[in-house]
Amino acid sequence: MAASTSKLVATIRNWAECVNEKKWDDLPKYMHSTYNQNGKDYTPETWAAHVIEEVAPEFGGDVRINVDSILVDEKAQCVAISMWFKFEPKKTFLGHEPTGREIVMVEHGFIWFTEGKLSKALFVTNNDHMRTQLANPGTEHRPDLISEYPVPKVEARLSRKELEEIYKAYVDCVNSRRTKTDYEKYVHRPEAVLNNKAIASRIVEDTLAAIPDLHVVIHTLIADEESQRLAVWLEFTGTPIKDYAGLVATGSPVRFNEHATYQFVDGKIQRIWGVMDLDEARRQQKPAKYSDQVVSGL
Repeated sequence: MAASTSKLVATIRNWAECVNEKKWDDLPKYMHSTYNQNGKDYTPETWAAHVIEEVAPEFGGDVRINVDSILVDEKAQCVAISMWFKFEPKKTFLGHEPTGREIVMVEHGFIWFTEGKLSKALFVTNNDHMRTQLANPGTEHRPDLISEYPVPKVEARLSRKELEEIYKAYVDCVNSRRTKTDYEKYVHRPEAVLNNKAIASRIVEDTLAAIPDLHVVIHTLIADEESQRLAVWLEFTGTPIKDYAGLVATGSPVRFNEHATYQFVDGKIQRIWGVMDLDEARRQQKPAKYSDQVVSGL
């Protein structure tokens, strides 16, 4: 029997509480006996060991999950989740030595359920933003949290199906290179819409200029009619033709993922919170440099 939306949300929050309160023996209540995270298989017991032995040392000894946002697809038994963590690295982290200052990690992803328990997850972390924090320890860095952005008033509330169709048309616009002519059909005030704290249209333009054969595939999508928000896991492939965001023009294609949450207003994108796993593409080009900069996350 499928779990209800409220049950799925409660399970997520109880799972997070188990981690925060170190109630490791309670994890089997909320995690399936077979759990796969980012392609690696765990049991509740081995996942607890992963958090204690691998994640906690990266986080300065303690792990506390702060749930930012949850969107639910009850039919698919899946949730999109945004979490954040605040910690002080005690050892080399993402290529930087400890600074004595706390940093904030944002982790976005999707979690699937079997028999009402967590059974699969895909997560991505904001590695580049954490590098910026580590390189500039004297500067205040605030995470761009979804929960701090009030749901705007809308005149025309779209159904879940309509939100999905508009977003798929937006991705097709990118794939068919019609952003210069059609971008404003899908985005409110393209010159001002933010992806986190950067202008979204510039990110699209810069990425396409560096990777002109970029192709985007939608892996998973959840749309929420009440909040008019949509979360998606995207898969990118393409060949860089110039240096961009740590990628170099080697002539070989790369692949990477992104998790993004979109706020729609009256059928157009008004705000984006995206986390792109460019480290995955960098490891394909420079394994010696980036293979030792893998962040365990959860």
